[in-house]
Amino acid sequence: GPPPPLDSGEVLIWRPKNGEPPCAMRIVAGRTERRRHVRKYAEGDLGEDRSFYFRGPNGQLKLRAQNLMLFVQMAEGVDDATWMHHLRQGEYSDWFRQRIKDPAMADEAQEIERQPDITAEESRAKIKELVERLYTLPASASGRGGKA
Repeated sequence: GPPPPLDSGEVLIWRPKNGEPPCAMRIVAGRTERRRHVRKYAEGDLGEDRSFYFRGPNGQLKLRAQNLMLFVQMAEGVDDATWMHHLRQGEYSDWFRQRIKDPAMADEAQEIERQPDITAEESRAKIKELVERLYTLPASASGRGGKA
C-alpha cells in the first residue's frame, strides 16, 4: 500500500529484506538540531534584550556583547573588577541559560562562578574555553584557528 503520511520531524523507514511495510519514525532532535542556531549565537546579533551587558560594579560601563564571539573579546578586555563583579553575581551562567538557552553550558559556567578562590585570569580563561569548546568560533576569535 501507500507509505504512511509523515509529520514534521519524521522519516520513512523501509527495510524490504525483512518483509515489513514502510513505517514512519520520529527523529529526536539532539545537539545537532541546536547546532543550527550556533552561528547566530556565535556571530549573529541576538538583539538588545538577549545581549550580555558588561556594566561593571558601579554601572559605569555599558558594553553590549550581542553574541558569544563579542562576549569572549570583551571578556578579555574588561578590567578585573568588572569581570569579577558579573562572575560573582552568577550573570554569565544566567545569560547562557536564559538567553543562549544552553543549560549544559550554564551548569559548567556556574561551577566556575562558584569556585571561591578563583582569580579573574583563571575564570576568564575557563569561561572562554567553555564557549570555544561548545561553539566553534571563527578563527579570528579564538586565535588558534577554527575547530571543526
